[in-house]
Amino acid sequence: MNTLPVDRALRIYGTLADRPETKGARERLSRHLMKIYIEGESDEHRLTVHGLSYLRKLDQELDSRS
Repeated sequence: MNTLPVDRALRIYGTLADRPETKGARERLSRHLMKIYIEGESDEHRLTVHGLSYLRKLDQELDSRS
């Protein structure tokens, strides 16, 4: 898997959420998408959508801790 879905998801989410990239988000997102890729999903657009969902969930978890 190349880094395009990771970069794309981070860029889109950052724009939509109007939030800076959280510390460790890129690494966690990369691991998450690699897992999905290994499980058989190779479409870059679907991986990007998975990434956006993951980032939203990550932000919700961080917000609930605050």
